[in-house]
Amino acid sequence: DDNSGDLSAGDRTTTTDASGNWSIGGLTLADVGKSIYEVVPGGSEQTGVLVQTIDNPGSGGTDSGNDFTNVVLGSIHGFKFEDVDANGKFDGTDTPMANITIELKGDVDGNGTIDTVDTVTDANGYFSFENLRPGTYTVSELFTDGTTWAATVDHDNDGIGDATTTVTLTSGQELVAVSGQEGQLDPLQTEVDVGDALTFGNHELGALGLTPGFWYNHEYVWDAPINGPDNSNGKVDGNGVSLASKLAADGTIVQPDIADLLPGNVDVDSDGHKDLVFQGSGGNSLVIEWDDAQEIVGGANGKGGDKLGDFVRYAITTLLNEAGVPDFNAPDGMIANIADWLIKNGGATLQGGNFVLNYNNAKEPGKDGFTTTVKASSAAWQDSVGGVPSGSSIFADMNATTDGAAGNNLVVSQNQLHVLSTVDEGDHFGLVAAALNYSGSYLQLHI
Repeated sequence: DDNSGDLSAGDRTTTTDASGNWSIGGLTLADVGKSIYEVVPGGSEQTGVLVQTIDNPGSGGTDSGNDFTNVVLGSIHGFKFEDVDANGKFDGTDTPMANITIELKGDVDGNGTIDTVDTVTDANGYFSFENLRPGTYTVSELFTDGTTWAATVDHDNDGIGDATTTVTLTSGQELVAVSGQEGQLDPLQTEVDVGDALTFGNHELGALGLTPGFWYNHEYVWDAPINGPDNSNGKVDGNGVSLASKLAADGTIVQPDIADLLPGNVDVDSDGHKDLVFQGSGGNSLVIEWDDAQEIVGGANGKGGDKLGDFVRYAITTLLNEAGVPDFNAPDGMIANIADWLIKNGGATLQGGNFVLNYNNAKEPGKDGFTTTVKASSAAWQDSVGGVPSGSSIFADMNATTDGAAGNNLVVSQNQLHVLSTVDEGDHFGLVAAALNYSGSYLQLHI
């Protein structure tokens, strides 16, 4: 009444009814020009006209249309956990994750500009963003700890785990991942349990392997003689540090010389270098001579119908990754499947208790190459034969364990309990499927 903008003695007041309507009677011409204010309820903001003015109501008339609009501020509450069993649900041995950065993007204050707000999870894995205007918000977990994680909760139902989710907040809503998470509700606010929409699960992964091209271009890290010191670890800089030592210092390989980490201690051709040994099932071993392996791994993927060279190239790569890449583990059974398939289909000769792959390299007499052919249309390549998986399935999965693979990657958990099909999202992986890491289970993931 006194145009002070504050509720004071002598001002006429009323309250809204259940339908939001209100009225003040007894107006006269003396009231024309006076202002009408809303006492804004706590936890809400006006969104329309802030002050209404009394026009001429006339004798016994009505001054209508003096409306006020408000929104009640809301909040978003989420949950972050380590998904130990990689099933996308918080259960069993899963644990909340504290001190993880969560980022919110949206028009927090209603000024038409997208805001970015960061917070961290508490000891219970909870996080929250308060005092939010209604609108659509994206919430993302940020991967800043240097660990390789797979996101396991699929927020957009595309079959791939996500690190980002999108939610829409309306007036007065408290969106929660866990019922009761927001604590005591304001009378104007309503809890809405959205569950997985604000839940983030992560599964810790081991490393992807290096590519055939890497191993070919860095032969000096696996060329150590079977006896005596290795004196060829690549070029040496002005400080006397070899390329192999730099790779080890960067964490690319386990140590400058990985030859002594390779399984077995066989030199079937007596060239002084350790050959590559693949342990198969039933006690059988498949051997690829060191000098043959050097040539094969540097070849290009075949463009014709013969798939044997492609298979052996990635077999060599898998064994070198297993021995030489930090935190890399081939899925259980993969090395044995490689050996069994090559013994059965690759043209191998039994020598001294080991099956040795028949291959003539450019330095050996005879025609360079393999002594047998595996056509893309053959049963060996297309089908499981005699309990040995198809060559095409083993090859696809070997390829998928490297960081150069197109499509899905195959990664073993850091704790080695699971093998996962994932999509590389840059700072993390999105989980597609998971299986327990026992012999041959990786073949179930259909890379």
